[in-house]
Amino acid sequence: MPFGLGFSVLLVLVLEWAAPDVIPFHLMTFWTVDGPFWDAFTASVVLAWPVMAVGVLVTLAGLPRQRRIQRELAWYGSPEGRVVTLGPVTLVSRSALEEIVFRWLLFYAAIAGAVAADFLVLGFAGLHPVRWVFTEVLVPVADFATFGWMHAMLTEHPWTVAAAILTSNGRFRNTHGYQGLPGWIWSWYMGMCFFLVMFEHGLPAAIALHIAYNLTIMTLHLAVTGVLPRLVFA
Repeated sequence: MPFGLGFSVLLVLVLEWAAPDVIPFHLMTFWTVDGPFWDAFTASVVLAWPVMAVGVLVTLAGLPRQRRIQRELAWYGSPEGRVVTLGPVTLVSRSALEEIVFRWLLFYAAIAGAVAADFLVLGFAGLHPVRWVFTEVLVPVADFATFGWMHAMLTEHPWTVAAAILTSNGRFRNTHGYQGLPGWIWSWYMGMCFFLVMFEHGLPAAIALHIAYNLTIMTLHLAVTGVLPRLVFA
C-alpha cells in the first residue's frame, strides 16, 4: 500500500485507538522477547544463518569489482552526487530504523491497507479480487520461493497479515536497488528472514540480527577494498 512513514504512524495509532480489531496484533506485540535476550539472538542466528550466509557470499562475489570505485569515492568523492560513508554508527542506526519502519510501522499500516483495498476493489460487492490475488497467487509464489520455510508465517494468520508482509517487504527490497540485481533479489529474502525472526523471537532480536549482519558486511568490505562502504546520492 502506498503509505509514507508519517501517515503510517498516524494510521496505526488511530486504528489502535478507534478500531483495534483491524490489525490482529497489539501495538507492542512484537517488542517482547521471551526469556533472556541473548538466547533469542542466538536462536535467531541459528534460524537465519542460511540466508545470511548466501548474502555474505553474494557480497563477497561483488566486492573485488568494487575495489577501485570504492577507493576513488573515498579519496576523490564523486561529481555525480553526495557520497555517504556507511560507518559503524550509520549502519547501526540505519539497520535499527529499517526494522522499526518495515517490520513494524509499515507492516501494521499495510494490514490496514489490505483491508481497505479489499473492500474498495469490489469487496463491498462480495467479490474480493484483492484477497484472491494474495491468497491464490502471491502468497503461494512467496511460499514456493522460500521453499516452504516460512509457510506457517504466511498461512496461519489472516490473509491480510501475509499481504502486509509481502507489501512491506517489497518496499524494503526496493530501497536496496543500489546493490544491483543480485543484491536487490537477495534483499527480498533477507527481509522475509527478518520477518520470520520477528515472528519467532521478537522485533528486538530482528533488529540485533540486522545490525550484526550489516556490521559483518561492513567488515568484509573494509577487508577487501581497504575503505568503508560508500554510496552516491544524486
